[in-house]
Amino acid sequence: MTTTVTPAPPRAARRACFAAFAIQGFTFASLITRLPTIKAEHDLSDYQVLLLLGGVAIASAVGSVITGYAAARFGSARVLRVALVGASVATLLVSLPDSVAGLVVAVCAYGLFVGQIDAAMNMQGVGIEDLYGRSIMVGFHGMWSLGAVVGGGYAALTLELGWSLLLSFAIVCAVGLVLNAALLGDLLVVDPIDGHVDAGDHTPRAPQVPWLPVLLLAVPTFVMWFLDSSISAWGGIYLVDGLSSTQSAAALAFTAYQAVLLVTRLFGDKVVRRIGPVRTVRISGLVAIVSMALVVAAPSAWVAIVGFGLLGAGLAMIPPLSFVAAGHLDADGGGQAVARVNVSNYVGYLVAAVAIATVAEQVSHRAMFVLPLLLSPVLLLMASRFAPQVRSKA
Repeated sequence: MTTTVTPAPPRAARRACFAAFAIQGFTFASLITRLPTIKAEHDLSDYQVLLLLGGVAIASAVGSVITGYAAARFGSARVLRVALVGASVATLLVSLPDSVAGLVVAVCAYGLFVGQIDAAMNMQGVGIEDLYGRSIMVGFHGMWSLGAVVGGGYAALTLELGWSLLLSFAIVCAVGLVLNAALLGDLLVVDPIDGHVDAGDHTPRAPQVPWLPVLLLAVPTFVMWFLDSSISAWGGIYLVDGLSSTQSAAALAFTAYQAVLLVTRLFGDKVVRRIGPVRTVRISGLVAIVSMALVVAAPSAWVAIVGFGLLGAGLAMIPPLSFVAAGHLDADGGGQAVARVNVSNYVGYLVAAVAIATVAEQVSHRAMFVLPLLLSPVLLLMASRFAPQVRSKA
């Protein structure tokens, strides 16, 4: 039996989705910024840290795939709220283990929930944008960036105050749980692709997603996350070991990138409404090429920092636009395409970690960003994959 369901009012759903993105950004940044503390407390080697982060990425990819099926059965709102609870609790659990094995279990559990959150909240974003009939997706990702900035600041404060991981993460967990309960009740109960929900029969729907268009969209999305991971993980190391900068100057690489990323996302929807997603991605690709060329050819750390900041403008709108494009490849509205494209996030992270480390080890630290530069034209060349699609019933 199928019944028509009226979703939450668009404004209420939009506010709830804003909150979900902000909670995710805050929790993620609060945890990842304390990674050096986790490394020291467990006496981990650099190689063990790489394996740990790799485990998180793989678990996240699995979580994203699971969400594609779970959202079709239960709806993305329910999956998102449950996964946010799981991520909040898992963050607290990361502070508890005395053994490396226990730490691995905790962080992989967190990664599993992160993959589910990333997929489900972007399904929500696509559905809410459909109700508005105009671009608002970039703003959701702007809220993630804002939450990440707050989370990073909170983590820095806890370090300054000398708080333990347990106390720091207990507060992160509590904040996540309270905000989830208070603010996420108006998420879309139904992803409004066809306006229907199964009222009693929870039989999973067979995916109706064309693989080739999804794959072609995942390629530029993978490149974006490859570049993002390169900057986030290796930008500071490049400045110190490749350009002989100070540690304090190196910290500005990530700060400049994230600051410009945030500002661009706060105003990005207006750009998309004015010139459309394809032209937006083409311009973004050009900016990415120029910024990576600046980084590779930089004669000093400050020129490279300008390049990193410029890259934030080039990459800011790729993820939200890729999820919108993916959502419109999904004929039955189950979220399969969004979940599959989301996997490219974690694949890009893993491949970048291995590739950049290999170049640094086998060639030089100065050559670390040559590969990201060579990949950046893909964004320009494949911008047409972001063209609006009209959903059609299979």
